[in-house]
Amino acid sequence: MATYIVGMDPDTHADDTAAKNAITSAGGTVTKTYSFPLTYKIDCTAEQLSAMTGVATSEGADAEAVLTPAFNVDHLKILSNDIGTTTANYNPISTAEGEHLYLVDTGINTTHNEFTGATVNNLYTAFGTDFSDTAGHGTAMASLIVGQNIGTAKDATLHNVKVMNSNPYTGTIGAMVDALEEILVHHNANTPAQTKVVICCWTTGKNQLLDIKLQQLEDNNMIVVCSAGNDANDVDFYSPAGLDQVMTVGGHNASGVVGYFSGGSTNGSNLGPEVDIFGMSDDVSIVDVSNNTDYTTSDGTSVATAQIAGLVAQYIDLYPSADARTIKSYVTAEGSVLGRGGAITFDSGLITDTAQEEYHLQKVIGVSPQIGDLSLAAKPSGIAVYVQSGQSASSNIEINNSASNVSVMSFSPVPPFATFANTGVNIGTIAVDTSSNMEHVTVPGIYHFAVKGEVGGSILVEEYSIGIYNADVSELDSSPEFYYDSDGVGAEAYDQVVNFNATKE
Repeated sequence: MATYIVGMDPDTHADDTAAKNAITSAGGTVTKTYSFPLTYKIDCTAEQLSAMTGVATSEGADAEAVLTPAFNVDHLKILSNDIGTTTANYNPISTAEGEHLYLVDTGINTTHNEFTGATVNNLYTAFGTDFSDTAGHGTAMASLIVGQNIGTAKDATLHNVKVMNSNPYTGTIGAMVDALEEILVHHNANTPAQTKVVICCWTTGKNQLLDIKLQQLEDNNMIVVCSAGNDANDVDFYSPAGLDQVMTVGGHNASGVVGYFSGGSTNGSNLGPEVDIFGMSDDVSIVDVSNNTDYTTSDGTSVATAQIAGLVAQYIDLYPSADARTIKSYVTAEGSVLGRGGAITFDSGLITDTAQEEYHLQKVIGVSPQIGDLSLAAKPSGIAVYVQSGQSASSNIEINNSASNVSVMSFSPVPPFATFANTGVNIGTIAVDTSSNMEHVTVPGIYHFAVKGEVGGSILVEEYSIGIYNADVSELDSSPEFYYDSDGVGAEAYDQVVNFNATKE
């Protein structure tokens, strides 16, 4: 005996009674009558089903249906694997549970199925009590952050901060500053030591007031993640994208090309040295705001920014003791050192249109730590230690117990004012003494070195850095970066970092 769903032929059976008689006459039992014409759930054997007259369609009720979703997760696969490969599974170590992000946008509608199970909190609106999204932009961005199928931080709390209402997405400076004030108040009232994320998937003309307020959020242990913009222009013309302190996100396609967006658009990612990282920006799945079950696709640096913002929340979850500046260094350094940054190429036309020199541009792609990843140390690439000029400091990167043959790479050594212990009880300790060996050292400055080791039969490389400042660590937000050239002489011993990728040497 099995359960089937059958549709009876209306040309054979005049009505419901006749159709049911055909089922019961063959030995079947009707367990449910559907509202659809002459459609029933029945219990019977396969032989009894074959003996029924006038069966138009039949299917086992428990038969597995292979469903093709209306969305793709290529952007997630790229976060977990090399560019150009979208066959990998996306199995992040973190889904950012317990982390907090603030989306400063056009509001959020949570009626779409993608938000079932997501946590969205209405924090601030510049429009009375209206937190809804008539433009659709904020909802689409939210789906890439806390969406249960396509989001990068699906278990985080997303705070809805509505400052714009409709296309062309205009708002007021007063509303924006009020919104940033509410974010700061909420952050300070809810575990200010916990690093949080502020998301600005938009640009505006250069505005000093907004830039200063956003910098002050960063000063209060918040990471501002913002779009580079889609104008195929120099990013330095825009706020907040042109700030050194924020994390500015540009866009690349599935092949790793930073250029013009798909569909024949003349728009492309804004570029400049201030662009810290690139995310997938072409044909990215988002929710269809006009239908609670459908999806569509979108292009641009906004969708790239939403993905990277969720990725930042993953890192905050994985490294809860790290402050905003350190988390930013982790995300950007891992996106370069793990060999993925080298996959980035820049469209020559976009380079010309944005008036850039390619060697000044960052080549960094978001990398989501995945279950099963091998690691050389508990601390990822990034700033390992901060020290005030003239002082001493130390930090331990916590080398994996199973690592062997740990050493500093010869082409990227530790500078003379620091040491790295690659053996013994203090293995992994970086000791810095800036009271000596500081000839030709630029302060403030960030000084890189690379460590390699073998884990599970693989050679792994991490790039760490030492930040030296004069009076305040914030000086490092816009300081130059260097690595030590042991063959250099005098000032030439320190080479300024230009697209430095440890694994590419």
